[in-house]
Amino acid sequence: MSWTDYGVIFPVNNLERWAKSHAYVPTAIELDETIRVFVAFLSGKNHGRLGYVDVCRHDPRQIRGYSKSPVIEDAPEGCFDANGVTPLGIVREQDTMRLYYAGWEVVPDPLVRYRLQTGLLLGDPVKSYFKRYGVSPVIATRQVEENVRTGGCILKLPDGYHCWLATQKGSTSHMGKVLPVYDLEYLHSEDGLLWPEAQTNVFSHKPNEILGYGRSAIWLNEKHEFEGLFSVRNWDGNYTDIMYATSLDGIVWSSLSRSGMAFCAKMTCDGQTSVSFPNIIQQENRKLMFYNGNDFGREGLRLAIWSD
Repeated sequence: MSWTDYGVIFPVNNLERWAKSHAYVPTAIELDETIRVFVAFLSGKNHGRLGYVDVCRHDPRQIRGYSKSPVIEDAPEGCFDANGVTPLGIVREQDTMRLYYAGWEVVPDPLVRYRLQTGLLLGDPVKSYFKRYGVSPVIATRQVEENVRTGGCILKLPDGYHCWLATQKGSTSHMGKVLPVYDLEYLHSEDGLLWPEAQTNVFSHKPNEILGYGRSAIWLNEKHEFEGLFSVRNWDGNYTDIMYATSLDGIVWSSLSRSGMAFCAKMTCDGQTSVSFPNIIQQENRKLMFYNGNDFGREGLRLAIWSD
């Protein structure tokens, strides 16, 4: 049992006028014989717009197409997502889909730079039609100093919606660049629309070691135990390891490990120095992992496959 890395399966280099680079934070869902991988394509000014890449379900290295235009229009100036969107998680809900996303808002303060909150789209991914649930985030920041409350991995289980998200606990700087410091925390909602303000800590930042935790991948195995691949951000702002842990309840986890199903930059087929933002599609006898490589996925969509 191990990972086989296939590197970039869909390059992004001046793909469209609105999609100059990146396949940022891949977020996938199976649609019959196709897997649709939602990503944020970045413009030349690093404005993230929601698009997708379609791959073959049986051989995800085969590309079937991609979005020629953004899935949703830009939000008006002043909205919490006016400066870009990033997909986070997809949940099936009866005849519709819920796509949770990070909304980017540039803040005119050099000590803050931006605010990240969690929004929600409702729609039909087959027809590529989505609309915003509202003009406000469903998971919003709660105080002036908290500018990051997003990056969530979201699961729908019989008892409701479970979310593991990054929440800001301070800030630091590296080479003149201000960086938020954030923990990974847990939230539960009965309907996935109303979320409590109180959260439970899962993994804490570690000064001079771990800056925070990016969008991770968490799932239930056949024993109904939680497994997770956690995108760990180093103190200098780089991501070099996707670490592995297990849990019985989704709240108390084993120690983060570079063994088990962990995936590190040194395991890539083309010598990447950064890996981050994993997303898992479980299939019989294997798991597909879509993820980002160097510079937060600048080159395009990457794939690794775990064979049982």
